[in-house]
Amino acid sequence: MKFPYKFRKGQKQALEFIKRNIDNNLCFDAPTGFGKTAIILTALLPLQYPIIWAVRTGNEADRPIEELRVINDKLNKNFFGFSFRGKKDMCLLARDKKMDDTESIAYLCRRRRKDCYYYQNLKYYKINPSKPILYSEIIDECVKAEVCPYYLQRELLFYADVVSLSYNYIVHEPMGWVIKSIIPFDESILVVDEAHNLRLIGSLNSDEITLNTIKNAIKELETIEAFEEKEAVELLFERASELLKDMRMKEEERVISINDFTIGIEEYLNDIRRCGEKIRQRRLDEGKMPRSSAYHLANFLIESLKCEGIRGVTFIATAEKNNLLRIERWDMRSAEILKEKWKGFKTCIFCSGTLKPLNAFAETIGLENWKGKSFDTEIGKSRTLIVKGISTKGEELDEKDKEKYLELIERFLSIDANLAIFSASYRIQEELLIDVLKIAKKKGKDVFVEKQGMSGDESRKVLEDFKKSENGLLIATMTGRFAEGADFPGRELEGIFLVGIPFDKANLRTKLYIDYYMQLYGEEKGWYYAYVIPALQRASQALGRALRGKDDKALFVLGDERYREKSYYRLLPSFVKAKVVEFEEAGNEIRRAWKELNLC
Repeated sequence: MKFPYKFRKGQKQALEFIKRNIDNNLCFDAPTGFGKTAIILTALLPLQYPIIWAVRTGNEADRPIEELRVINDKLNKNFFGFSFRGKKDMCLLARDKKMDDTESIAYLCRRRRKDCYYYQNLKYYKINPSKPILYSEIIDECVKAEVCPYYLQRELLFYADVVSLSYNYIVHEPMGWVIKSIIPFDESILVVDEAHNLRLIGSLNSDEITLNTIKNAIKELETIEAFEEKEAVELLFERASELLKDMRMKEEERVISINDFTIGIEEYLNDIRRCGEKIRQRRLDEGKMPRSSAYHLANFLIESLKCEGIRGVTFIATAEKNNLLRIERWDMRSAEILKEKWKGFKTCIFCSGTLKPLNAFAETIGLENWKGKSFDTEIGKSRTLIVKGISTKGEELDEKDKEKYLELIERFLSIDANLAIFSASYRIQEELLIDVLKIAKKKGKDVFVEKQGMSGDESRKVLEDFKKSENGLLIATMTGRFAEGADFPGRELEGIFLVGIPFDKANLRTKLYIDYYMQLYGEEKGWYYAYVIPALQRASQALGRALRGKDDKALFVLGDERYREKSYYRLLPSFVKAKVVEFEEAGNEIRRAWKELNLC
C-alpha cells in the first residue's frame, strides 16, 4: 500500500523499518509532527490483522481514525475504524439521569440494562458501517436513533480494521474482555501511542479513602440498622483519628501497614460490602446516584489486603488541611504488570516523541524480543538557548535567582508573538506569577494562566482563547495538561521559556519510587529511570508543543544551566540544537536568535 503523502526526511526509512521488523515488538521514537500515525497505519493495514490503537485518554482516540479517513480518501480504500469510549461518555440513560461518575454509571448499566429503552432499541437498529467514525459522530447518530451508543460500539467491533481506545482496555482485565471477546488480542496488532506514559500504568490499581469515607460509612450502616458492621467501622474511625492526631505532630505523610490498620475487622469486610451494595440498590431505586461509602470503604480494604507485602505496592497516609486524613493504595509497578500483557498480542508497536533511551523504556515496561529506532525529520525551524548562571535547583527560589529569571523573562516577552512560559512546578509558577503578570501587562500581552486543579472545560476555554490571540502569553507548568497533548501549530505558539527542570518534588513518594526502582535495576539505573528520565520527558513534551509541522518556527529558552549536562541534554528532542550562553549575554542572544529565526 502506498504512503498517502509525499515522503519527508526519515518517513520512508521508518515505514521500511516497521515492514522489515514486524515479527518483533517495535519501539519507534520520532519527534512530534513526524507523521507516526500515518506511517504505522500504512505499514499495518495491508497485513489484514485488526489494529488496536491504545492512547492515554479517550480524548486522544480520534486521531488515528481521522488519519484512517485520509488514507481511504487519498488511496481509494474502504478501511473501517472507530474510537471506542467507556460508559461514562456513552451511556444515554446516565445522561438522562444526570449521572457523571464512572462507578455509578457502570452500576446503573448492570442493574438497568435489560429494561433500558436505548438498549432495547438496539435490536431494531441496522448496523452498516461505511466509513471511519469518530466518538462524537457515534453519539450524535445514537441520540438521533435513540439507541445505546456503548453497545452499538461493541457491534461495530465485528467490522473494525482499526479501533482506538484507552490504555485501560489493554491493562485492566475486566475492561479488556469487552474488546477481546470480539477481537482476539492474539490475532491483533497493538499500537501504543504516547507510550512514555506507560510507566504510570500502576495508577490504575491505585485507590484511596478518607476520614470522611469512614464517617459516611458509619451513617449509612446506621440507616439500615447494620449495627455490628457499624461498630467495626467505628473502630476503624478511632484508629484513623488517632493516626491523624499523631501525624499532625510529626509529618504530613507516612507509610502504614494496611494489615495493622484493619486488624480485628477483616472478618466484617465482606458483610460491610454487602451492606454497601444494598445501599447502592436502594439509592438507585430512589432515583439517586448509586453511591455508597460503606461499599467503597470495604472494597478498598479487601483489595488492599490482597496487595499487602507485594513489592511495588505501598500504603500512604496523608494528613491534609481541614483535619482530613487520606489513605492511599499506591501501585508503583509497570514492568511487573505489563510484561505478560505484551505477550498476548501478535505484535506490539510503541511510539512517542520521547521514548529514548529505548533500552530504558523497554526495560521499564517489561518488553522482550524487540527492535527499536529513533528517527529525525525536517520539522520547522528553531533556535535553542541554554542559559548558564540560573537554575531552580533547591527547595526555594532565592531573591537573587528570582530577579534573574524575571530579567530574562522581560527580554523574552519583548517578542511580538504568542509565547509560553512553562515552569518546573506550580510552586515555582506561583513564586514568579505576580511579577510576570506585571511584565506581561507592560508588554501588552494577553495572559492565560493554567491553574492547579482547573476543570477540563476551563482548560479548553483557556486553550481556545490563547490560540486566538496574536500576542498572547500562556503561563503553565511542565507537569500540567498544556505541556502534553495540546497542539499549537503555525503562529499559535512561537516561543517557549522553560523555568527549571521538572523533577519530582523531594518528598516521601519520590523517595519510595526511587528506592523501588533501585531495588529493580540497581542504584545508578534506578535513579536515572525513576527520577531523571521522567523529568526530561516532561521538558521535551513541553518543547514539542510549538513545532508541529515543517512550516512552524520556534525559539526555545532553556532557563536552567543543568540542561547542558550530557546525561540531561541527550534526552532532549532531536530538534534541540542548543547554544549555551552566559546569563549576562542571554537577553541579547534572545533578541538575536528571534531575528535569525525570522530571516531564515
